[in-house]
Amino acid sequence: MMMAMLELLLIIVKIIIFSTIYATTLFLIVLVLSKTTKIQWVKRILKLRFWLLTHLIISILLFVFSFSYLQDTGLGDNSKIPVGYGQTIQSEDFAWTYFYPDLDKTEPNQDELIIGNYKIVDPFLCAEVSHQNTISPSYDYIVYDLKNKSLKTFFSKEEYTSYATEHSLPDANQFYDFQKHFHEYLDNRPKWKTWVLP
Repeated sequence: MMMAMLELLLIIVKIIIFSTIYATTLFLIVLVLSKTTKIQWVKRILKLRFWLLTHLIISILLFVFSFSYLQDTGLGDNSKIPVGYGQTIQSEDFAWTYFYPDLDKTEPNQDELIIGNYKIVDPFLCAEVSHQNTISPSYDYIVYDLKNKSLKTFFSKEEYTSYATEHSLPDANQFYDFQKHFHEYLDNRPKWKTWVLP
């Protein structure tokens, strides 16, 4: 919880810095326009409250964007990756990896699947099911169609391998853990976003 609070504080500080830079840049552009053009409305809006209002609006937009579907990767020890079609895969401390097949249900230990290694081949999530939880299902592998929200289960590796071969899905040996997926997701984000967005 403490790590999440610190990370949220860091995001807020970054938002304040970015919004100050953007609001000041916009203010300077309007200032130059007021000196170089005869547009009356430009001269009328050029006041301190214009800068403050711009700063506030940009701060709100950046905050909302920071927690949007594609940008939000969790806070503190609770990490998550958007995997498409409104779905996410989450992990606490990179120990257990959670997936909620039904987006409307997010009750811990009831609506979640605890998965181990997995791989996504759009639109399918192929994963091995973790049996570390006492309420774990009896099957060992899943193929979840993210687009159509349908789940297919397999009771053995052989059963999954046969299905995967028929449907051109990855072999179970190609699956890997959440931590590697998480770092891949962060590394594949455009570098320019690091410099212009919180």
